[in-house]
Amino acid sequence: MTIQIDDQGWGTPIGGVGIIVLRKETEEIHYDIVPIEDFNIDKFKKKTYLSSARDIVEQGFIKMNVTKEEEIEICSGSIHDKTAQWLKNEGYNFKVMKIDGLAQEKGEKLFIEYLRTLGVPNPPAIVEETVAEYKAQFFYLMDWVRKDPQKRKHLCKTGWKFFIKFFKEKNT
Repeated sequence: MTIQIDDQGWGTPIGGVGIIVLRKETEEIHYDIVPIEDFNIDKFKKKTYLSSARDIVEQGFIKMNVTKEEEIEICSGSIHDKTAQWLKNEGYNFKVMKIDGLAQEKGEKLFIEYLRTLGVPNPPAIVEETVAEYKAQFFYLMDWVRKDPQKRKHLCKTGWKFFIKFFKEKNT
C-alpha cells in the first residue's frame, strides 16, 4: 500500500492550508485544515503551522491504521518539514517528491469547498497545477479581499509580509 501526503493552499492569500493523507489503493482519505490562526503575525513567525501539519498527518495515520511497511510519499513543500522529521523518527519508509494524481485532485477539491465555507463565491480551482491557474486563483482571492478588507482581514494570512504592508496601508 502507498500513502500520499499533500497540501493545498500554501500560496493562497486567505484561509489555512489543507493537508490530505490518502491511501492510493483504497482511496481512503484523512483531510483537515491547518488553521488560519497559524498564519497570523505572531504564530507565522514561530512557524506553528509546521506542528499543525504534522499533527494532521499523525491523526490521519492513526485513523487509517498506517503501518511502517507501507510506502509513504510526501510532498516536498516546506510545510511538511516537521512531518518528514516525524516520519523519520518513527521509522516510516518515505520519500519526498511531487505529489500528483488522486491525492492532488481530491485535496484541491476539498480545499475549494473549504474556501466556499469562508464565503468565497466560486473560487477558481487548481486542476493542471499551472502557473496561470495559481495566478488566477491568487488574484481572484485578492480581488475578493480588496472588496471589503476590514471584514475579510481575519481570513487572510496576515503573517505574510505582503499583508502586513497591505493592512497597514488600508489603516492609513
